Amino acid sequence: MRKPTALIIAATSSDGCAGALLDARVISHFNVVPACAITAITAQNTSGVQGVWPVPAKSVRQQIDSAFSDLDVCAVKIGMLYSSEIAKEVSKALAKWGALNVVFDPVMSAQSDRKKLMQAKAANAFRSVCAVSDIVTPNLDEAKALSGIKITDRESACKAAWKIMETGAQSVMLKSYPIEKGFLADLVFTDDGFALFRKEKMPTSTHGGGCLLSSAIAARMAAGDNLIDAVSAAEAYTEKAISESVQAGCGIKCVKP
Repeated sequence: MRKPTALIIAATSSDGCAGALLDARVISHFNVVPACAITAITAQNTSGVQGVWPVPAKSVRQQIDSAFSDLDVCAVKIGMLYSSEIAKEVSKALAKWGALNVVFDPVMSAQSDRKKLMQAKAANAFRSVCAVSDIVTPNLDEAKALSGIKITDRESACKAAWKIMETGAQSVMLKSYPIEKGFLADLVFTDDGFALFRKEKMPTSTHGGGCLLSSAIAARMAAGDNLIDAVSAAEAYTEKAISESVQAGCGIKCVKP
């Protein structure tokens, strides 16, 4: 019997502390086989992004087809897509293969220096990827880009989440919503209800946290967890990885998977 595989659709990061390499380390941690379809090559380290070179969209599509045609792909983690063309090919490929347990982290900028990691008009096409996703995990800025709604309170957070779900996404996790002084929450919206995962606000930013969280959710779902159980396990894993973050380079600290 083939081992369960989680397909990573994401870009590289030169420091190995984010992107596809970090995703693979996380997925392996949960005893799931990592496969990959690379969307872009970035010159990136803990201080910022120095360059981005997208992979041709047809190449991304062929990588996905190769993985699904041979491996037991039980989950998919989607990270940086960069362009409309790549986003459209990803959504078509996942629809064709009937992909299950799709986790979409709509990466739009780098944590280290906020440099854009997507083309200006790509957000529209990102919605087609939301349509084939079981959970979309935007931060508040990304949620605004996907929904058109600025999140200022609990009511606007709910509106933004439901707007994203109207694209076809099965659920939405709004990351790092400020709930009270010193604390943030990840808010998970599904057709069946709402869950809140409270966490202490860290004094500094970390490199790779979003990649690690979404990859852990995908890995747990590949291993058989339902959505909420997968999120709960991934939240605990991410909290530990952030609390034990390391100074790998000269910039911000990196999560420790």
